[in-house]
Amino acid sequence: MSKGKMLYLYFLIIFSFISISVFEIFVILGLVWAIMDFIKEKRIEGKLKTPVLAFSTVSMISTVLFAPKMIFKAVEEGIFQLIYFYKTDVNRRTVRNVIYLFVFIGIFLLPVVFFKYFTVGETRPIWGGTFEVGQFYAEFALMTVLLGIAVWKEKDNRKIILYAGLFFIFAVVLILTHRRSPILGFFIIFVLLSFVLSKNGIINKKIFAGLIISSLVVGVSGYIYLSQTDVRFKTLNNVIMGKEPLNYHTLNRISSARVGIGYDAVKIIQNDIKEGNYINLLIGHGVRSGYYLPHERSLKTWVKYESVFILSEFIEKGIVGLIAELFIIFIAFKTFLTVKIRENTDIIALGLFIPLLIHIIGSVFTFFWDALLPLYLLLFKVGELYFSKRAEEVG
Repeated sequence: MSKGKMLYLYFLIIFSFISISVFEIFVILGLVWAIMDFIKEKRIEGKLKTPVLAFSTVSMISTVLFAPKMIFKAVEEGIFQLIYFYKTDVNRRTVRNVIYLFVFIGIFLLPVVFFKYFTVGETRPIWGGTFEVGQFYAEFALMTVLLGIAVWKEKDNRKIILYAGLFFIFAVVLILTHRRSPILGFFIIFVLLSFVLSKNGIINKKIFAGLIISSLVVGVSGYIYLSQTDVRFKTLNNVIMGKEPLNYHTLNRISSARVGIGYDAVKIIQNDIKEGNYINLLIGHGVRSGYYLPHERSLKTWVKYESVFILSEFIEKGIVGLIAELFIIFIAFKTFLTVKIRENTDIIALGLFIPLLIHIIGSVFTFFWDALLPLYLLLFKVGELYFSKRAEEVG
């Protein structure tokens, strides 16, 4: 990787945690760079190239046609994802530096997060809210796991203790956010990561079982804590124990109003079918089209139908956009689960896939877009290139 492109990647990562506005400026710079590379080489690459192109194109077309007031949001949610095509190269040093940078940022943010937790009662980073903290610290925690396993293979006991301590702190911050999506993403990717490491012979069956048991212990402990502090978990427990009935109101409380939002989304789709709105069924109603679509059981101020992502994405991007997203999900997990690990740096390089995978799991009960999705896609691309290059080296 050229020095300029390497520095660009580092700054893009740094500003993703410091300022979303500056981050987006860097995304635009990356897009310009990607366009210049395309004009020069006349080709694009990447396993996700077709679904990413389809996702971005549908987002723009449907918004221009049906929700023109949201055109700038369509650029942000659609065009920005084309940074996936930013042409780059990668080596072992870059991989290690990127993962180290993430962990360092996790340490750097701790005073900010804890200060806000003890002063305002919520975990908040420099920008964003508790959801962002949950996403960030799920990523940081899993990356420390990979670094810890890498140094364990090198028999460096002092660093093992360091990374174990950091993992514990990062996991505690994740639980304190009370954000179910990143917590769910963390546990699922933790299990899948353990499977990948076991399949590649990095850890034996005993260690694999130990990691799974550890994740269950952390999960149960976290659930007990959340059951005492979060109304959604309290309601779920009451329903399970028969103290409250399972009905629309309790389900809506447990799901943070997603049952009502999902009801509205289904009604819109049913109406499109009834009225023969085939273009809307094909490409959707546009990004954030909730500003003009009906709301019967959800707030009219909500511009996204944030329920199950299949519904929320179908509303905005239709069957074409939804299929594109499903292909992104399928290819991303297939790439991760079938990776071949041959050396310690390969273990660390798995961390490049983690942000996108955690985001995908978290999006199941929300929607596919995230402000940092361009970074997640680009990191995934870097991971793709690294393992492809490693396979070529081995022959």
